[in-house]
Amino acid sequence: MKEKLVTSKKKASDKEIYQEIFDAILSFRLRPGTKLTEENLSTIFNVGRNTIRSALLRLSQDHIIEIIPNKGAYIASPTVKQARDILEARKLIEVAIVKDVIKHATTNDYNLLRQIVSAEQDNIIEEHMVEGIQLGGDFHLMLAKISKNQSLERIVTTLIPQTSLVIVLYEQPDTPKCSHLEHFELIDIMEKGEYGAAAKMMYDHIHSIEARLNLDEKETSNDLMHVFKQR
Repeated sequence: MKEKLVTSKKKASDKEIYQEIFDAILSFRLRPGTKLTEENLSTIFNVGRNTIRSALLRLSQDHIIEIIPNKGAYIASPTVKQARDILEARKLIEVAIVKDVIKHATTNDYNLLRQIVSAEQDNIIEEHMVEGIQLGGDFHLMLAKISKNQSLERIVTTLIPQTSLVIVLYEQPDTPKCSHLEHFELIDIMEKGEYGAAAKMMYDHIHSIEARLNLDEKETSNDLMHVFKQR
């Protein structure tokens, strides 16, 4: 499959190329498993291969693509098990983050969180789903930043893009997207200092993402021994 991106006359930075590719994934213009060739991307973005390699490295570090030696770069395709593992990790980590947010957050922090969620809501209402998904991720990233736990922040920074890939692959069609309402509710609970309620709300919130996914399909395998082991 060729990359479905529009050739640009303006030279882009590696950060801009990263965002362009990620946006294309979230808007279903690029599907998991698509090969990303340096030659095509250099032409599309009007930049040298070093810039493309830098962008691909960034994407690889965030587990958005896989770089396979002697084969090239491919948009990652998390398996059902990996999808479950990603969401389970987020439950554990973000419940811990909630406690630190309550401990450290200021009034300005809560106001900033509400601004992010308001923008998320506006984009979802206007059916700008890519922007809505990214702002939803920004909300969780900001929580991690406010927590002042840099180790947890680094982990969440890698899990958020992976979650977006999982949603692209496995979300059931026509499922309601009410994450912004849950985000507003979570902010209110945290601001009141109700840690137990906030922790439960965060766990339930991540679980609701999982509930919108079709993770019941049986995995396929490229391992011949595995495929024919019952024969």
